[in-house]
Amino acid sequence: MAGNLGGSSTHGVDLLCVETRTDSASLMCTFITLFLPTSFPDAESSAIMERSGRRLFAQDSPSLRAAVGPGWQPWLSAGHCDCGTALASAWKMRERKNDAERWRRKGWSEAKIARALTEQLARREQDQQVHRDGALGDAGQWLQRIDALLDAGAARIGLLVRDYAGAVGGRQPKPPERCWARARMAVDDLLAFEPGVLHWIERG
Repeated sequence: MAGNLGGSSTHGVDLLCVETRTDSASLMCTFITLFLPTSFPDAESSAIMERSGRRLFAQDSPSLRAAVGPGWQPWLSAGHCDCGTALASAWKMRERKNDAERWRRKGWSEAKIARALTEQLARREQDQQVHRDGALGDAGQWLQRIDALLDAGAARIGLLVRDYAGAVGGRQPKPPERCWARARMAVDDLLAFEPGVLHWIERG
């Protein structure tokens, strides 16, 4: 059964990521918002998500409601956060390539940066295949959910992968949008989703 986070909260507490950061950046957590037509039966959408271990929580976000207009309900499907999701993970890998510049801004020497990059590359190569296998499995499950929702009568659905520094119901900028035909979407497309973009997926 679909839950309601009571705004951006559960039991009156703002829904924040439980993951902690060890760097100086603000706490940022990833959430996937699923947009469904308000005409789509809640019981049916909940059953589809629960078959793959997810639950639906209404995301009471005035910003997102204003962005999509009436007729659409934004939902979260994770109890805490979606940090580590395969969706948009290709962008996360690209961002890591900017580590050298970030370290330079911190005042690291070129020798220290070179050592760190060498160690990073070795770890990345070791973990790459394991990460890839896991990412494909996660993205494959999302494709199955998308198919089930479209097959059950939704003409289109939306997916937004976004990082939040605070409550998920807080004010957010209007996301840019992109449309996909499901028949032309593959697992790799989900991995390559641009974060912060509202991706509409339509039948056909």
